Amino acid sequence: METVTAPPKLAMEITSFRAPFDDTSADLIIHTSDGVNFAVHRIFLTVASQLLKRFLSSGSSSPCPPLEGLFLTRDGDRDTVNLVEDAQTTERVLQYCYPFSNPVFTDLDEIQAVLEMMKKYGMKGLMNKVKGSLIQPTFLDEQPLRVFAIAYRYGLEEEGRMAAKYTLRQPFFSHYVKELEHIPASVYHRLLQYHRKCSVAVCSLTADFSWFPGFASRWVWFQCDDCVHHPLSWPLSDGKIYEINAWFIEFMERARNVLRERPCAKVIADPFLMAECLEAASGCLSCRPSAFLDLSVFIGEHFAVEVEKVIDSVSTLT
Repeated sequence: METVTAPPKLAMEITSFRAPFDDTSADLIIHTSDGVNFAVHRIFLTVASQLLKRFLSSGSSSPCPPLEGLFLTRDGDRDTVNLVEDAQTTERVLQYCYPFSNPVFTDLDEIQAVLEMMKKYGMKGLMNKVKGSLIQPTFLDEQPLRVFAIAYRYGLEEEGRMAAKYTLRQPFFSHYVKELEHIPASVYHRLLQYHRKCSVAVCSLTADFSWFPGFASRWVWFQCDDCVHHPLSWPLSDGKIYEINAWFIEFMERARNVLRERPCAKVIADPFLMAECLEAASGCLSCRPSAFLDLSVFIGEHFAVEVEKVIDSVSTLT
């Protein structure tokens, strides 16, 4: 009986990326550290980087002083440059060099690698294009400290300020991130100072009601005489002093506790923060019909707005 042997598996080695980096008319081959070749038109590289422009126009196989270890060699009818960067990072940088759509990033490590390569090759203009990807809502919401450190490391000031504000949504001493190793301790210290200043500023809103709107006395916690009042009275912006239901003051005290740790408008919009005081208000026939609506309006249209206003008045990293 004849034995049938399975054919050997074909080993496929990818040596080039998809279009447009497989153009046979390209005049330069870029070879990456992981063995991938990119066929590129050097004109796009020279526009993106003055360093590469000088290097590619020199026609020399000796290293370019600002780019130590970079050599230009001849391979057939095209020049070749060997890079220490990997294929994925190189492809993303080249996509920015070419007049096509920019890549979409799903990971901060990818952005850092691209920014580092652009910085190395003097592509300042392209770095400004990448910064929009750095401040994607997902990154800012979930990893603001990483975004802050990356922005500072690469001189993206506006993005750094935005990320600093998002760090307020996290506890004062957040978890460690590896990007902190690339920024001075003095910068991180100033970030903590900023967090503390914002905390003190917004917490003051819970003990001084002079910022309440002129019609605040119409809210149910000022109008109701059936509930237990807090032993202290508070002046409002109209110059008058009012007694306030105890359940509202308890709400403001709980708000102070969460704002002390995370000084941002987001935390006071948490329904769980309202739940306990609304439960107390529901036991009062006068408060029950209006408490939820009045408190929702107070938080959404006034308290949260004032918190944001106070935060914006605090200088970032000064």
